Amino acid sequence: MILHRIAITIIVLVASIIEATAQSAFSPFPKAADSYWRQQVPEAMRQDYIRLGMEHHGKAWQPIPNEVFAQFRTNGNRTNYEDSCFARRCQFACLVMAEVMEHRGRFMTDICSGLHYFIDKEPWWGLPAHYPKAAPDSTIQEVDLFNAETSSMLAWTIYMLGDEIDQTEKGLTERTCNEIKRRFLTPTLTRRHGWMQSVNNWNTWIMSNFLESSMICYAPESDELTKAMKSNQSCMQLFIKGYPNDGGCEEGVGYWDRAGASFFESLWMRDAAKTDSTDTDRYYRLTTTEVNKVAAMGRFITTMHISDLSFVNFSDAKVENIPNINILFPYGEWIVRSTQQPNDATTTQQQTGMQMMQFAAYIAKKYDYFSKPSTLFLQSGNWPTIGRELMLLSMLHKLKSTKPVQPRTTDAWLANSQIMVAGNGKWLIAAKGGNNAESHNHNDVGSFIITYNGKPALIDLGRDTYTSQTFSSRRYEMINNRSMYHNVPVINGYEQKDGSEYKGIDVDHTYTDSASVMIVDIAKAYPKEAGVKSWVRRLTLNRKLNKISIVEYIVMDDDSKSSADSNTTTAKSSEITLMCYGAPRQLKKGRIALANGTITLTYNPETVEASWSKLKMHEGIMKTQWNDNVYRIILKTRLKSGVVEYQFTEK
Repeated sequence: MILHRIAITIIVLVASIIEATAQSAFSPFPKAADSYWRQQVPEAMRQDYIRLGMEHHGKAWQPIPNEVFAQFRTNGNRTNYEDSCFARRCQFACLVMAEVMEHRGRFMTDICSGLHYFIDKEPWWGLPAHYPKAAPDSTIQEVDLFNAETSSMLAWTIYMLGDEIDQTEKGLTERTCNEIKRRFLTPTLTRRHGWMQSVNNWNTWIMSNFLESSMICYAPESDELTKAMKSNQSCMQLFIKGYPNDGGCEEGVGYWDRAGASFFESLWMRDAAKTDSTDTDRYYRLTTTEVNKVAAMGRFITTMHISDLSFVNFSDAKVENIPNINILFPYGEWIVRSTQQPNDATTTQQQTGMQMMQFAAYIAKKYDYFSKPSTLFLQSGNWPTIGRELMLLSMLHKLKSTKPVQPRTTDAWLANSQIMVAGNGKWLIAAKGGNNAESHNHNDVGSFIITYNGKPALIDLGRDTYTSQTFSSRRYEMINNRSMYHNVPVINGYEQKDGSEYKGIDVDHTYTDSASVMIVDIAKAYPKEAGVKSWVRRLTLNRKLNKISIVEYIVMDDDSKSSADSNTTTAKSSEITLMCYGAPRQLKKGRIALANGTITLTYNPETVEASWSKLKMHEGIMKTQWNDNVYRIILKTRLKSGVVEYQFTEK
């Protein structure tokens, strides 16, 4: 009997040792006990993370009332629950990073209380907008973006502080991992989800968090981890195969860090896992073509940059964004490291990677990251992203030695996405073709924006605060998604329609030292009732003459008629919309001052009648980012067929 017990004890101990050894096989960063965090991270940075933790030290963990969860279905509000949900995760992430940096146990009780909150007080870790019921139910574990992110946050906590957690409360790490498996990993492994077949942010966003959580919570040699890595690889392969070769993110720059950047994150973590290259179920080796595409995906964020924190904001994006340097810099560093071959193609990729690293260094300098990292950490996601922050901190010495430089686009043409970005140091114009069935689509085929000296002149409203309407059948009733509020025409009273058949055709781009030109026929973006046969828009940045000109070549159908519905404004007339930032001012007939008088819009008053009105905005992101200072100019023409030309020049 005694020998039997001894044998069992030995078996358990051996198993524990094997498991502990196995768990350490995935070692992308030093754990919290490692001296790296006290010796290699500058003292000022360490103290700033600790200061953040102290702001949350001793705070209670209050559950979010079910009635707040239900608001999405009762009144369409997403914000109230999301703000509460994100605040609790911010609280937790700050406590974790403080303990990593200090490692004196001061924050462990708070961290353990936080784990109990997530396990016991939140039946589901996702958002109401992605849930089938008005109240969360622990038996219904849907897989969504934020269920995935919460799982990853908790998994990284276990990775960094697992021993310390179990010293504070025995068995809590195992319980936490079991909850991650029950709520996220198992539902992902055992069900076929629609997002697994999609080429959008859901695929890569969920899968990067899934991979990290799996490698931390599953034993390295387990069948579960093999299945998880195989599932991750399958989704990655589908994503990169379907992604445009030009690297364009059709969801907009606001989703870049959770689309292309999340794909990269999976690549980086798989490399960190040090899997056997002969194990095809676990090892994913990119082809040269795929490496080039990953580099193009990274280049998108620098291509769309305007100045400082301003970006071309087509689709669901804000005009001002703070790129998350904790993924931007590692992404650039990976491109540099992965494309070190002496040929023209890889030289371009090397430049891309270095530009991304330098842009990250610019942002780090702007926000004084090396003495006050808290600002960027707090803005690194919907809540602070622990895994990505650790990734950047693990290569801190490289960031320190990188020269800070803003990217500058002279001319870029994304052929698959049909986007042109062209600048000359003063002017920048960005224009798009595409179709009206893109992910996070706005009905905006042929639209464009113009900036002067880095400041907005002609704008895209971008995204607004999300509500239940945003992704519903009523999406195109929202002004920021309607073509009427983009820089495109309303033809015979008709706006563009949504759907893949409503698109730009005969799209072309040319570049010379003196000019960048994009041409697109936007007629097929409109319904037949609009009565337009051809509407060719020619957009030119003339570097030699230092101006931007737009020419509209219009051919209307002979049988175009006025419609009697509410979408009709004036019979047989077209209204070219120009959304501008700041109040226009009439200079004289055919000339309007824009952008606080710094530039001039010139048109032919014999063929065009101009008017404008201030845009009324409700409270939300759009009103905040534009300071309630947007005007809609209408250039009305009654030409049945003909040419309308207008141009933008310096004052």
